[in-house]
Amino acid sequence: MTTVATNSHAISPLVTAGEDLFATLTGKPLSDNATKISTGVTSLLDGLFPALAQKVSFDLDGVLTGSTEVLTGLNTVISAAKAKQAAVQTAAITGGA
Repeated sequence: MTTVATNSHAISPLVTAGEDLFATLTGKPLSDNATKISTGVTSLLDGLFPALAQKVSFDLDGVLTGSTEVLTGLNTVISAAKAKQAAVQTAAITGGA
């Protein structure tokens, strides 16, 4: 996971939350190539952020922050569901022992 300096404090956490969710869903971290792509997209968004923020009629930073919270929440839910499911399966296999 790479952190890139950005013009918005919301871009890097959003990308990181997406990477974390991917890792939770697949059980694998991003590959080196995917990490390079993610870093490139983060840099692209960083470059576009000031221009985009001026063009939209809403709080873009707030939208990105909210999106990050949604992805983080999904990651928490999926992690909890996987942990519970693994515990139930282990108990079923071992007969509760």
